[in-house]
Amino acid sequence: MRRPKGPIPPSPALPDRIDWRELFGRAADLHLEIGSGHGGFALAFAAARPDCDLVAVEWRKKFADWTRARAAAAGLKNLVVLGADARVELPRLLGPESLAAIHLHFPDPWWKRRHQKRRIVDDATAALWRSWLRPGGLLDVRTDVLERAVDMLEVLERAGFSNEAGAGRFSARPADEIPSTREKRYLASGDPVFRLRLRR
Repeated sequence: MRRPKGPIPPSPALPDRIDWRELFGRAADLHLEIGSGHGGFALAFAAARPDCDLVAVEWRKKFADWTRARAAAAGLKNLVVLGADARVELPRLLGPESLAAIHLHFPDPWWKRRHQKRRIVDDATAALWRSWLRPGGLLDVRTDVLERAVDMLEVLERAGFSNEAGAGRFSARPADEIPSTREKRYLASGDPVFRLRLRR
């Protein structure tokens, strides 16, 4: 991962609540990516969808800084990258029905039983995400782990999300889908990616 040239812009301060329209300087559909990693999806999405604003949250400061620098170098004004713990910070930064979409790509499966409490999708989180989405808003989840895909789908449907593909089913890849850095490897190798596309 090569460091972009030029200074790295600081992560925005995190007040008790952010006025996203004021921060972006406009009213537009607001998307959230939880766990942006190396920033492949966030950067590509912001470039391809200038009509939308994206907040990308990544707890690893090095990755968040790197993505923020790339966004600044590319002049992407519709992307804000936060170096923060999504579980801790987002509940106070987002209000009801404030999001058009939430993107969660390849979350850590936390295989060991003692680590399963760290898994990001549970009943409480699913209910919270549903409250953040406006009616009809999209929850876009992708994973390469079948067991985790099944578990997450059960939790999210139980929380009241409507499955675009039908109850208990995975979604096909949309023609206009933007792949993450990790997903590009699977698309090249032909390895399966399990997609959940659900609506509030």
